[in-house]
Amino acid sequence: MSEPSLLLETIIRGIAAGLYLATAIVIARSLRTPSRISGSLSYVSKMAHVIAQFPPAVAPLGLWYLVVDLPSVIGASLTWIFVTEFFQESRRFDWRKIIPLAVVLINAIVAKLSPPDVARPLWLFHNFITVGLMFHVLVIVVRSWSSDLVERRRLIVTPLYIFASLYSIGVAFVQTMELFTFAPRQPSLFAAFTLLGSSLLGIIVFGQAGPELFGQAKSAHPNSQSRNEPVAPLTSAEKSLAAQLDRLMRVERLYRTPNLRISFLAQQLRVPEHRLRRLLNQGLGYRNFNAFVGQWRIDEARDALADPEQAPVPISTIAIDSGFQSLAPFNRAFKRETGLTPTEFRTRALGALAAKSGDA
Repeated sequence: MSEPSLLLETIIRGIAAGLYLATAIVIARSLRTPSRISGSLSYVSKMAHVIAQFPPAVAPLGLWYLVVDLPSVIGASLTWIFVTEFFQESRRFDWRKIIPLAVVLINAIVAKLSPPDVARPLWLFHNFITVGLMFHVLVIVVRSWSSDLVERRRLIVTPLYIFASLYSIGVAFVQTMELFTFAPRQPSLFAAFTLLGSSLLGIIVFGQAGPELFGQAKSAHPNSQSRNEPVAPLTSAEKSLAAQLDRLMRVERLYRTPNLRISFLAQQLRVPEHRLRRLLNQGLGYRNFNAFVGQWRIDEARDALADPEQAPVPISTIAIDSGFQSLAPFNRAFKRETGLTPTEFRTRALGALAAKSGDA
């Protein structure tokens, strides 16, 4: 590469690294939630990747190269953790998500301390993990497309992470080829401009990093009477639509419909889909359509499990009657919302009723 091209790439990568770092700072500047922490760390790893993939920048560092290389190596794992937290909005962080990151980090350290013949299959294993995690990221963001009620995330962040995952898969492919061809890593203006574009998108998307993107998912109400309680003032038209929605869900129990989609619900309400999305998100405070429907289903299941007359009814039957397709997703959703398994909830609820009856 000529000296002017090398200088240009140095400048471009410097700007990209700075933008990634700025994005990390912006994301982390507020509440320290799992999604913000993992998001900030993922953008720090992106900054490290910009430097670690540029031989002229790391050559003078000696062993200090590890300071940027190891964060770069675990970048895919951090991105995967962030995407699972950001798009799925888990209420409790699942520490098992750390396992892929730990495996990747340990594998990288062993590879760096091993002779080339041993390190090569270890790096190949690392690339396979990267591709697997990024493929899962693609699955998550694509699946979230129809059910996501946060328009900025749906229309802007989703395409960003489709691009980011495809880029990471491409990098893994190139690095795999290098393992077999023994070709040394070379500067690349194309890669530099790609990273610059990605970093610009990152700071644009997360530049404000406000509650619209990082807000908390609405919790299930203990009393389903408040299911459609507004979180913001509604216009008369929105109040009318909310009343129609409440009737469809509470009276007609439309949530029992298998694979209910927001497009179908909008058709039943005879309104454009974007209008229903706006009501659910901005008016009623929901961030995911599947979560909205799931909470109605959980409410029915809670009532059934607490009903002494339905004590002989199998939990699987209650799950199906509530609109769940099978017992396993019902168990997961129920425990996520209540902190108890359906069996534990039924035992406590019926026990409390029996104790109350005994006292009477």
